[in-house]
Amino acid sequence: MTAVRGARRLLAAPAGRRALAGLRVAAYLLVAGFLGYQLWRVRHGLGASLRLVGWGNALLAAALAAVGGVPGFIGWRMLLAGLGTRLPWPVAVRVFFLAGLTRYLPGGVWPAVAHAAQARPLGEPPARLAGAFVASQGLAVVAGLAVGLVALPWLVAADALWWALLPALAAALVPAALPRLLERLLGVAQRVLRRGDVPPVLPGRRVLLTVTGLMAAGWLISGLHVTVLAVALGAPLSGALTVGVGGFALSTVAGVLTLVMPSGLGPREAVLGLTVATLLTGSGLVTLVALSRVLITVADLASTAAVLGWLARTGRRGHRPTPPAGDQHTRLTRQQGASPS
Repeated sequence: MTAVRGARRLLAAPAGRRALAGLRVAAYLLVAGFLGYQLWRVRHGLGASLRLVGWGNALLAAALAAVGGVPGFIGWRMLLAGLGTRLPWPVAVRVFFLAGLTRYLPGGVWPAVAHAAQARPLGEPPARLAGAFVASQGLAVVAGLAVGLVALPWLVAADALWWALLPALAAALVPAALPRLLERLLGVAQRVLRRGDVPPVLPGRRVLLTVTGLMAAGWLISGLHVTVLAVALGAPLSGALTVGVGGFALSTVAGVLTLVMPSGLGPREAVLGLTVATLLTGSGLVTLVALSRVLITVADLASTAAVLGWLARTGRRGHRPTPPAGDQHTRLTRQQGASPS
């Protein structure tokens, strides 16, 4: 881990922090300028494309994007339980959705940091919650690449370079098939985040594959929002179904892997545009890519607001660890002794 420590010391130095901040600002300006130019280039057709989509299709797409996050939440909670922390549903919902909003902050480490920060009030190890999130993201990447393969026949018909997805998927499947390797990767992430020196012991391969399946279900559901938008803009249903779902999964994976940009801004739009360009062109393509970003953001904010409203209505229940069996026996014995005969 000497290289990790050396990189961390370099980035902690004043010159390193200034250089990193400068790179981030330059990246943000470059992405904002590129996206702004694309919108300006097709500005005359944007209004007609938006009218073609309509409010009904936009609301349906936003709903699919929101529901698509539910399987991922269930998979994360299952993974966390396999690591030794079983959170009650209200607490798990609050931790997951509130920490999820931090992905809109610059830099890709904030969701893991937010999970760790919420662990201390719950009496849980911060490294465990941060590790569960990092592991869930890794499995989500594997599932996203697998779901992306549904678009492969349509994509390779347009460009044979898309065959490169096959070795990428094979490489991504290695950590899921070898839990020990994934544990080592978590150890590196924890040292970078300074969230403990001992990586958590991951659950068995069966749990990891189940969680990966849940992540894949989430990709399939959320990707349908691109299908809805593409069909509304005139794309054929067969292509919109495969390219919409698979292209969205691939684009979001690209965003996840681009840690420096908030919520994958830029890389996600670029990959989504490259895939959907096999279906749409011009203002229709730009409208779909822009609307997808807007609707995903609206769905995230709306689902988090709904969670907070639900918690406020039902009352936030604190996390109470289950007492050991001996403590339960002692309490039951005392209650029986105190009860009238």
